[in-house]
Amino acid sequence: MKTVGKTAIWTGIVLIGLCGIVLLGGGKIVSGTLLVITAFVMVLPIWRHRSLRWIMAVLTCAIFGLVIWNISTTDLPAPSDGMVVACTESAIDVPPSTGIKFFDQVAYIFSGFLSQAEGS
Repeated sequence: MKTVGKTAIWTGIVLIGLCGIVLLGGGKIVSGTLLVITAFVMVLPIWRHRSLRWIMAVLTCAIFGLVIWNISTTDLPAPSDGMVVACTESAIDVPPSTGIKFFDQVAYIFSGFLSQAEGS
């Protein structure tokens, strides 16, 4: 059972770091930096004590709250209704709308990350 717990903790740390990298590539610098720093802090061996684990859990929840708030402030591009917009600043493919604004914002950030990650 101890192995399963350690595997879950390390998986969570890796996923937090990867989400931070995606946010950095998608243009959300503050949120990405917060998540990457959180992943590095979670690796430190000082969090072995039970009381410090609770402090880390509260801080992690607060950081995720800030990240969610920052993602929700993302402005989505207006639908073009089939019209072509010339000379745009970035070549981000806007994913189709799901009807849920937060999911659309996350998909927009992820598509921004993919456009940054693909080779030129």
